[in-house]
Amino acid sequence: MLATFHSLNGELNKIHKEACTDVSVQQSTIMHEIQMRNEPSMQETARGLGMDITTFSRQVQTLVNGGYVKRRPYPGDRRIQILSLTDKGTKKVKQIDEKILEQMNEALASMGEFEQEIIVRSLSELQRILGGNEE
Repeated sequence: MLATFHSLNGELNKIHKEACTDVSVQQSTIMHEIQMRNEPSMQETARGLGMDITTFSRQVQTLVNGGYVKRRPYPGDRRIQILSLTDKGTKKVKQIDEKILEQMNEALASMGEFEQEIIVRSLSELQRILGGNEE
């Protein structure tokens, strides 16, 4: 099982890396997290990704400089920075997601519909369990 984990992780990282142009995989992951959380704080996003705030802040600054992310102070406490994607950032996330989906569909194309459904359901269940959302 461990060999499968490492192999699958490597292959999925390759797909993610190939889908990323102009941004790193880490920056892509940050933008996706910002999009999913809908204007989160810097601290909330870093914590959600399990990233050190210093490393996270540097990556966010690069995304801000690239025009992908904007940050603004929280009205109630100016020490808290709220993150959101710019139009350019939203387009980049969509582009990356489309490339990943294309690669995943190609990978699953040799399987029957039933096998594909089992894999998707199993991965969704594994993600739920690992994410701490067990019912």
